[in-house]
Amino acid sequence: LLLYFFISMYSILRTNKLEQTTQDLETQKIYNKTLSILHDNIRCFKHDFNNIVQVIGGYIELNDMEGLNKYYQSLLKECKLNNNLNLLNPETINNPSIYSLLNNKYYQASELGITMNLEIFTDLSNINFNIYEFTRILGILLDNAIEAAKDTDEKLIEIIFKSDSKKQIFIIENSCNDNNISTTKIFEKGYSTKGAGHGFGLSIVKDISKYNHNIESFSDVDNNKFKQTVLIYYKK
Repeated sequence: LLLYFFISMYSILRTNKLEQTTQDLETQKIYNKTLSILHDNIRCFKHDFNNIVQVIGGYIELNDMEGLNKYYQSLLKECKLNNNLNLLNPETINNPSIYSLLNNKYYQASELGITMNLEIFTDLSNINFNIYEFTRILGILLDNAIEAAKDTDEKLIEIIFKSDSKKQIFIIENSCNDNNISTTKIFEKGYSTKGAGHGFGLSIVKDISKYNHNIESFSDVDNNKFKQTVLIYYKK
C-alpha cells in the first residue's frame, strides 16, 4: 500500500509538472508570435520613416492642417497598435489563462479591423476568483465587444484592468451603434438583438455572479460606447 501510495503521488506530481510545462510552452509560443509581428511592424515603420517625414513636410509646405491632422491620426493609430502588441507579453499579463485568451481575442479583433487598446494596472497572477469561471466571463464579454465593435465606424475596444484596496476592477468598453440598449434585458436568458440562437452569454455571466458573493457585473451605454464592468471583491 505504501509503495502504491508513493507511486501514485509520483505520477500525480509528474503529470502536474508536465501540464505546467505544456502550458508554459504554449504561452511562449504565443509570445514568440507576438514578438515576430511586433518586429515586422517596427521594421516596416523604420523602412517607411523617410517617406513619413516627407509626407508631413508636404502637408506643412501646403499649410494643409486638415490633411496633416488626418495623416497624424492614421499614424497615431499604427503607433498604438505597436504599443498594444508590446503589452501582450507574459510579464505584463502574468496569468497564462488570461494571457492566452487576450492574445486570441486581440488577433481575432485585428482581423476584423478592430483596434483593441490594453491598460493593465494590477497583478493578474492573483485573481481573487476561480480562474475557470473568470475566463468564461472575460471571454463572453470580449466576444460581445468584438461582435458590436465590428459593425461600427470607430471599431474600437478599450480594456482596463486595475485594482484598489477593496477590489479588482475589469472594464471592457466598445464602440456601438445603439444607445438604446437595455442594460437589464441583455442579462435575460435568450434575449438578444441578433435574433434566435443568441442571448445566452450575458445570462451565464449573471448566473456566475449570482452564485458567487464576491463578484459583481454590470453594463452601461452612453455616447455610442458600451461599457461592461466586473468587480471582484477581496475576501475577508
